[in-house]
Amino acid sequence: MTKLSLIFSLLLISACSFMDDNSPMWENPDFTYIASHVKVVDKSPTHVVYEYKDIRVDEIAPIAAIYCHDRGGKQASLYEIITRPDNYRRAVFACRKLPDFR
Repeated sequence: MTKLSLIFSLLLISACSFMDDNSPMWENPDFTYIASHVKVVDKSPTHVVYEYKDIRVDEIAPIAAIYCHDRGGKQASLYEIITRPDNYRRAVFACRKLPDFR
């Protein structure tokens, strides 16, 4: 069991070493690209629903985070992904207040 844990730890460390600040994952989102592939279906102070195609849901998440933050400093969390018959998907993000640990 300890050998397996050691191997897993080494694999995890080596995977993290490939991530640096120049990685595309850390770049700002391309809002023009996102706007051309995403449509807002429903919005309220507690949630936002986006319909999208030919884009990944993790590319939409920063937009949901901005939306929820502007609604009282709330955090966006992915609640549900709905696949529609026309191959479009809908992502429902819930806007939740962050817990206060003070």
